[in-house]
Amino acid sequence: MDRLPQELVTHVASFVEHQKPAVDFWERQKAVSKLPPYATLSRKWQLAIESRTFRSLQCKSSELPTLIHFLTRQPHRKRLLLFLTYDVVLPTYTDNECAKFETAEDMQKNNQAFTYAIHVLFQFLKTWDRENDSSLFLDLLDIHSPMDGRHRGPDKYEEDEEQYGLGKRHDLWEHRYEKSLLQLLDHPKLPTLSCVSRFQTYSHSRPIEPNSAILLTTKLPNVESVTLNLREQRRKDPHVRQQARYDLAVALRALSTLPVREFGLDFHYQDPCNHYFSTPSALLPSAPLTDHLSLALHTLSQSLFSLRLDTVVISSDLYWPSNLSTPPTWPNMRQYHVDFEMTAPDGAWYFVRDPSKPEGDDEEGINDSDDSDDEPDTESDTYSDSDSFFDSSSVFRPDTFNERREERAAGNYPSRCFRTLPSDTLISPLLLAMARSAACMPKLEKMSLTSTMRNPDGAGFEVRFYAVGHVGHDDLEPGYSDQARLDWFVGAWRPNDDVLDVWREGRDGLLVRFIE
Repeated sequence: MDRLPQELVTHVASFVEHQKPAVDFWERQKAVSKLPPYATLSRKWQLAIESRTFRSLQCKSSELPTLIHFLTRQPHRKRLLLFLTYDVVLPTYTDNECAKFETAEDMQKNNQAFTYAIHVLFQFLKTWDRENDSSLFLDLLDIHSPMDGRHRGPDKYEEDEEQYGLGKRHDLWEHRYEKSLLQLLDHPKLPTLSCVSRFQTYSHSRPIEPNSAILLTTKLPNVESVTLNLREQRRKDPHVRQQARYDLAVALRALSTLPVREFGLDFHYQDPCNHYFSTPSALLPSAPLTDHLSLALHTLSQSLFSLRLDTVVISSDLYWPSNLSTPPTWPNMRQYHVDFEMTAPDGAWYFVRDPSKPEGDDEEGINDSDDSDDEPDTESDTYSDSDSFFDSSSVFRPDTFNERREERAAGNYPSRCFRTLPSDTLISPLLLAMARSAACMPKLEKMSLTSTMRNPDGAGFEVRFYAVGHVGHDDLEPGYSDQARLDWFVGAWRPNDDVLDVWREGRDGLLVRFIE
C-alpha cells in the first residue's frame, strides 16, 4: 500500500462512506463518522482520511479544548480545516427554572458564557499562521443551553412533553428566553482573524443581538462572504424594535471597511396572522419618515457582488432612496435577491383584500367574546401547591404565561389571512425602485423580489429577472436563456406600465412573462 502514490490512495479513500445519513434531530446528534479506523492502515491512508475528516468539523464550545489538542498535536491538520461549525453551549438551568422567564442575571450569565466561548475560539484561531491563506469558513450554527427544547435529550424531552400535556409539569419552553438576545462583551479585546474568508451565524432559537453580530464580523479583516441570521424584535415592544433597527443600520456602516463581496441577512420578522392587526411603525419617532435600515442596506449593496435579504421589512429606499441627488451605481452586482415581509417599516400593509373574494370569518367586527383578553388564565397558567412537580415547602412559583393573550397582542390571534392582492399605492413605488436600480447594474445576472405572502390558492408574489445566458425556474424549454426574461408570479394582478417601461429601457428583446 505504501508503494502507491498519495494521489491514488486519496482517490480510493474518497469512495469510503463517511457516515449513514441521519433522518432526524436525534440521529444527527449521535452520528459517528466511519472514516477514522481507515486512518490506521498506513501513513498515506492517514493523510487521505484526515483530508476528509479534518476538512469540515463541528465543535461545541465545551469540546473546544479537545479540538485544539487534536489540531495542534499534528500541525498539518490545521491546513486541512476549511469548514468549522461552532456551537456555543450556554449555562444550564433547572427543571423549576423551565417555568420561569429569564431574569437580567440569567441574561448576563449567558452573555458572559457566549463572550467567553467566542474569545477562546478567536484566541486559538489567532495562533494560526494563515495570513496568506484566508480560506476558513466559520459558522456559528447553534447557540443553546442543555435544557433548551430538544437539547434535553430524547428521553427527557419526550417525558417532559408528556408530563406537560397531562398538566403535571409547568414549562415555558422557548418562551422562557424568546425576548433574550445574546450580546458580545469586551469586543475591543477580541483578536482579529485573518484566516476567515466566510462567516455565518445561524441560531434562531438563541439569536445574537444584531449590533454584536456586526462587531464580531468586523474582527474578520479578510472576510468576503457574510451571512447573518438575526431576529427583529417583537411587535409588542415597538420602541425596542425601533431602536434595534436603527442600531443595526448604524452598525452596518462598519462593513464598508471589509472586503465583503457577498452579504446575506435574515432579519426574521413574522407577519401578523391577523390581517386586521395594525403593526406599529418600526421607524424612530424622531425620524418617522426615514427608513434607516433600508438606507444602510442600499449603501452597503453598492459595493457587493451578491446580496440576499430574507424575511426582512423593507421600503423602496432599499433600491432607490427618495433624496438621491445623483443616480447610484452597482458596478459589480450580479445576484440581488430580496424576500420581503407583508408590512412596510411604517406599519402599512403591502397587500389588501381581493375584492373578488367573499368575506368569511375574517370579517371585521366579528364577535370575539369567547376569546376575550379578560378571560382568566387557562389551567396551564395557574398552579397549585399540591402539584407534584414543585416542592410545596418552597417559595418558588412558576411564572404565568397566557399564550392566547400574547398571540393576540402580537397580532397572531385570531388568524384572519385575507390580504392576497398587492396594494397599488404601496407596491408600485417598490417595484419602480427595483426596476430603476436594476438598470444601474451592468453585470446583473439574476434579481428577484418575493414576498412572504401566500394566499389559500397557493400563489404568492414573485418577480424574477434573468439575464441572457442564465436559466430560470420555469425555463423548461430550450432557448429561453438566449434572451433576458422578466417573470411575474402575481396571479391575475398586473403592475403598472411605468414599471415595465423602466425594465425594458436598455434591454432590447426583454421577454416579459406573467406565469399563473
